Amino acid sequence: MIGHSSNPGENTIMGTNRPISQHVRTIATLLASTVILTSAIHFWPFEKSKAWQMLCPSNLVVMIWIAALVGYLVLKRDRHAINSLLPHISVFAYLTINVLSIAFASDLVRGFSFVFKLCLIWIGGYTLLMLAICNEKSLRIIYRVTILSLIITLCACLTARFVFHSASFGFFNNAYKYGTYIGILAPLCGTYLLTSRDSWNVSLGAFLVIGALVSSGSLGAVLATVIGMLATAVVVPNRPVRFGVLAVLLCGTGLTILLNMNSPNSVLQEDIRTTEKDGINLKQRYIEWQADINLIEERSITGSGAGCLNEYRSNFYYRLPKLNTLKPFDQNGWLDTVAETGILGFVCFCWVIISYGKRALYQITAIDWNNFVTINRVAVANFAGLVAACVANIFSSVHYNGILIVFVLMLALIYSADSLLGVNKCECKW
Repeated sequence: MIGHSSNPGENTIMGTNRPISQHVRTIATLLASTVILTSAIHFWPFEKSKAWQMLCPSNLVVMIWIAALVGYLVLKRDRHAINSLLPHISVFAYLTINVLSIAFASDLVRGFSFVFKLCLIWIGGYTLLMLAICNEKSLRIIYRVTILSLIITLCACLTARFVFHSASFGFFNNAYKYGTYIGILAPLCGTYLLTSRDSWNVSLGAFLVIGALVSSGSLGAVLATVIGMLATAVVVPNRPVRFGVLAVLLCGTGLTILLNMNSPNSVLQEDIRTTEKDGINLKQRYIEWQADINLIEERSITGSGAGCLNEYRSNFYYRLPKLNTLKPFDQNGWLDTVAETGILGFVCFCWVIISYGKRALYQITAIDWNNFVTINRVAVANFAGLVAACVANIFSSVHYNGILIVFVLMLALIYSADSLLGVNKCECKW
């Protein structure tokens, strides 16, 4: 529950009358920073290990946090302390639909595994991030760590692709998961830096946005970055900032086109094509989208079960050609959501987006543009990140293991900024 303290100009996250100790805040910030930083290396170096995909550092840290949270509830029996950390009710509605959808899954193990990972990050990751982001100081720390994780990811990818001429995308072996990761973080971090008055921050922001575009190997990554940054240009009335954002986009887009035009084996150029290499058949991606729509028409209520779309979709191609040319994780996250959890699951997911989107828009309307301080920059950056995530979800899914954490991070940032906007000091109580 978010309330106001008795002191004017001071926003308090209410729990009990006992303030949270400084060492607990420090531990939460350290754990949250570890989760964000380790997300940058994805599942490296054991990408093919199922056990490692479940117990990779970011997931493991969240598991430890959940155990600590449960221990606190058992020992202290203080439910009110946890309420302020929990996500919006729409998230619980969405997770409930996912749990219920397992009843219609053809593979119960796959369904349980998928839902477990959803709950782990949606609840465990979110509550950890909410505790870590207590005031503007901790908010800046989380943003700096997020920027660092994006720098690590971009540098690894740029080195792998342009120095060693590798087919991988740094720590990500898949163009679509990499594209979703940077597609969310590049507008989020780029906007935060480009709206700064510090020239070094602006230069770093330009590097991140241009680097994201140049390193992209999927249409989704390019569109998410471009549209997310365009959202920044639209909402920021400051002309120098707006022109700066547009100039960075123009440079990044032009450099990306130039590099891919001169490359005969360009991954991005191939991904943008609307037809297969034979020049006859429609690209398998869009055929899959039609198969999803066919499945939705048949199973609009039950869906295929969370995480079990691939078990059913092959039966819904009908006369469409199945060329088996689709690459892993090249999916439409919006269609996948409704195909797996039915119309109700899709409505609940849209409820999540709308509830946090309304908060993000409200924050922008409350900004004092004459006093563009850190929290105001964060509000704009969060909005750009949310727009970018919605675009990225068309060409891959924000729900994939290892990617969901950055989507949840963005939602936690939106909620935290909602309580801190225009406030100089925040006192956290637990």
